[in-house]
Amino acid sequence: MNNYKKYIPNILSSLRIIAVPILVLLGYFELYVPVIIIAICCSLTDFIDGRLARKWQVTSDIGAKLDALADKLLALGLLLVLIFRIPVYLYVLLLEFLISLVNLYNYFKTHKTNVLLIGKLKTWFVFITLILGVFGIIFPEFKGVLEVIVYITIGMQFITLISYLVYWHKSSQKKNKYDDYVEFYELVEPIIKTEEYLKRKEFPHHIDESAYDHMMRVAFDCYKIGKRRKMDYKSLTIAAILHDFYEKPWQYQTEKLPLFKQHGFTHAQNAIDNAKKVYGSEVVTKKVESIMKTHMFPLNIKPPTSREGWLLTFIDKVDSIDFILRPVILFKILRKEEIDQERKLTLRKVKNIIKRKKESS
Repeated sequence: MNNYKKYIPNILSSLRIIAVPILVLLGYFELYVPVIIIAICCSLTDFIDGRLARKWQVTSDIGAKLDALADKLLALGLLLVLIFRIPVYLYVLLLEFLISLVNLYNYFKTHKTNVLLIGKLKTWFVFITLILGVFGIIFPEFKGVLEVIVYITIGMQFITLISYLVYWHKSSQKKNKYDDYVEFYELVEPIIKTEEYLKRKEFPHHIDESAYDHMMRVAFDCYKIGKRRKMDYKSLTIAAILHDFYEKPWQYQTEKLPLFKQHGFTHAQNAIDNAKKVYGSEVVTKKVESIMKTHMFPLNIKPPTSREGWLLTFIDKVDSIDFILRPVILFKILRKEEIDQERKLTLRKVKNIIKRKKESS
């Protein structure tokens, strides 16, 4: 018996599919009592096959698809019986069609069959309403009550449709965010894992933030916006991850220098020269160099010459004065409290995402 258990839930789903043309044929000949009996039996099998599959631990992707297909076809068969006698059921049919289209579209995009609880409740609600609709044909005196139930079902369908749209939209956003972290890390990994780059963790930069943390933060912001705006986001990301790759911490400079030799005016070129020395011209391409060179504008008189250059210049300024724009941070500075870098992109977070991706694949 154990060998056959895995087939029983799918057989029950298949029986529901086979029953659909019989239901339509019986409805055509106005044999409504057999229609009700078969519809109730089919609805019960929908409950039973799921329970058995979970109990025997024989759930499968094919079984889920077959179950969903059987539900849709059974509902369609009953609707075909009803819409010519009770026109309001046409709205139920149209909404079921829209819900099916949304689920089908997202299946082809994700290759996953996901059923929300609201979807299951809606299916049962629709089946009950359809069976009551057949009762309404037999007993016309219940027409008023039946119309109320139909409109409640239509409301349930609207809620289900919106729920699926919201669910798939959030899933898509989550996936995009997940993919963004992975791609960003793959772009910067060869640079940030080197011993020379890791030294920047010890370079103080802004308030309670190292040069390493600042470049990571700016680079990820540039990556996200540059990709969204269809820029050369790869060159932009490399330029951003290296834009403050100067040789030594500027706070430790003790020699008195002329104004235009100070860190703010010179470190862009210094970062380029140092990056070329460590990573070579294959990484610091001409495009990357041009983006890095003007990021201190207007301290560097020459303005950026590309959209990527302007974006790095802007993001660097915004991230640099981030603490000024947040009163809580200023309060902590005045109180000399430890500052929480809420937007800090840590490698641990990215590595955990990479690890989960490898485990899932």
